Amino acid sequence: MSYPTNMSQHLHTSEQLLPSEVTAKSETWLTRARNYPVFSRTWFRYRAQAWIGLFAIVDLLVFMGSWLVDSDVRKTAAAFIPLTLGGTALHLFGPAIAVWVRGKAFQAKKEAVLLTTALLFGAACSYGVFSGVSYLTKYLVFGGGDVEFAVAGSIGATNKDRNSTTENQQEAVVNEEVKKKTAHPPSVKIALPKDAPALKIALQGFSMFMSGGLLIYTAGAVDLWYFFRQKKRLHEVMRLHELKLAQDARREAELRLSVLAAQVEPHFLFNTLAGVRSAILTEPGRATAIVDHLVDYLRATIPQMRNDGSSAQARLRQQLEAASAYLGLMHARIPRLSYSVDSDVKDAALPPLMLISLVENAVKHGVEPKIGPVHISVHARQLEHNGETMLELTVADNGVGFAGSSSGSGIGLANIHERLASMYGQRASLVLKARPEGGVAAIILLPLED
Repeated sequence: MSYPTNMSQHLHTSEQLLPSEVTAKSETWLTRARNYPVFSRTWFRYRAQAWIGLFAIVDLLVFMGSWLVDSDVRKTAAAFIPLTLGGTALHLFGPAIAVWVRGKAFQAKKEAVLLTTALLFGAACSYGVFSGVSYLTKYLVFGGGDVEFAVAGSIGATNKDRNSTTENQQEAVVNEEVKKKTAHPPSVKIALPKDAPALKIALQGFSMFMSGGLLIYTAGAVDLWYFFRQKKRLHEVMRLHELKLAQDARREAELRLSVLAAQVEPHFLFNTLAGVRSAILTEPGRATAIVDHLVDYLRATIPQMRNDGSSAQARLRQQLEAASAYLGLMHARIPRLSYSVDSDVKDAALPPLMLISLVENAVKHGVEPKIGPVHISVHARQLEHNGETMLELTVADNGVGFAGSSSGSGIGLANIHERLASMYGQRASLVLKARPEGGVAAIILLPLED
């Protein structure tokens, strides 16, 4: 399952299957809609298909049963056609408007209000549909729209029949009371009425509860609750997915750096030893200085190279010492190079080999191609940026500048970009700037951590 980069965009525009951690994992036609974001077009299509298919089956069974009992199915049609169309309108109108609202990608609070309003408006429209279809069906079936169905009588009884039935029932009750008073003296215990009021109230309450629950479910209230629940869960899943991607990118960057260090280390050693060999016979003093600086450099950098794959942080002080040893070694090899290494920060946490990579890049692309004297300065300082205490590392040279380099597209700089992004996100950056006096300044900005 692929995840979009913009989470909010996914929540408002995605028509794809939900992640396995969120989806209902259902393949049946009744619940397939749960595999898609609530109030998406795909969700609505599957939901409508399930509802229409279910009601088609129910109506068919009802009409077949009614026909078997009584060949005149007009009363059943007058009752179930309005119920079917009204229920379908209740089930589809509000959610259809909610799908349109969701596609507009409103802000979260405004979206919640509009979705609720859409469902309420759809319910009101469906009541109008039910009333209109009910009147029209009775008119077509019985020739009049004032036909009412009695609860305790035959379906399709008219008002006149109902009144007549009520009068007969009242007369029967009066006669029954007279018989009871004549047959039994006042001292005889009278039995409770056959229809107890408490039982009636309980049955009516249960009926209202079931009907209200069915209406709430059909109108989309449960879908609205599920939408917010699904949205929250999707945020959590995508946050964990992004965290996993960042961790994978960090491990990949560390692995690439380890491989790069393993490649650079022997290459650097071979070049340095070749320089020592050529200087032994002609300039023994310079050869000795090269060896001394090489020992200092290896002492400072080898622990970082060996531990880079398992350690996320090194120390600023160690990397400044490594930069100073490396520049001293380069000065011994290239006497026209001068350098300075200073820091306003005593010590801080810093990803391994990050500073020395900038220094090596300055030597390779700024110093070596230039003819004549050249200077490299390394400086670390503390500053406030966007309300956060930051560490700024600057490696500046007055070499050939961007005209004679790769303009910051080398493997080492790309690796630094990736490592900063995986470890700090948008809080850290690497910027290359052309200096007015010539050369390039490479600036790393990252949170200051002890």
